[in-house]
Amino acid sequence: MDSQLRFIEDNFLYNIEDWFFEKLSFYTSDEATLIVSQMIAIIEELPSKRIWTQEIAGVIKGSNPLFFVVEYLKEDEETPTLVDLHEIDSDEYLDFILNKKTIKSYYNDRENGRDDYEPSGVRVSKRDNKN
Repeated sequence: MDSQLRFIEDNFLYNIEDWFFEKLSFYTSDEATLIVSQMIAIIEELPSKRIWTQEIAGVIKGSNPLFFVVEYLKEDEETPTLVDLHEIDSDEYLDFILNKKTIKSYYNDRENGRDDYEPSGVRVSKRDNKN
């Protein structure tokens, strides 16, 4: 962890490690934007864990879905840090679903009445959602 980029989004501060930032460069600008946007949408709800990094999975929906895992560090009273990023397959994503370690699971837990909106960049109506 050599250096960190610091960002402020909607008055919320978070860090991005250069390893994470480098991995973002392997994706299109739209994909990279969606990955970071999904993390920002739920980063405050993620659990804190002293010293250790944690992982959470996400998906960018489309005709060819992109499944990914973000490694992050979030400690009490510290600025959250996005540490690493890598692609996974759908089977691995299903494991994260079973363990309730997906971006969608944290987003749906909110009590803001927006459970029909997924932070994957795709608007889903409840009647179209057959999952």
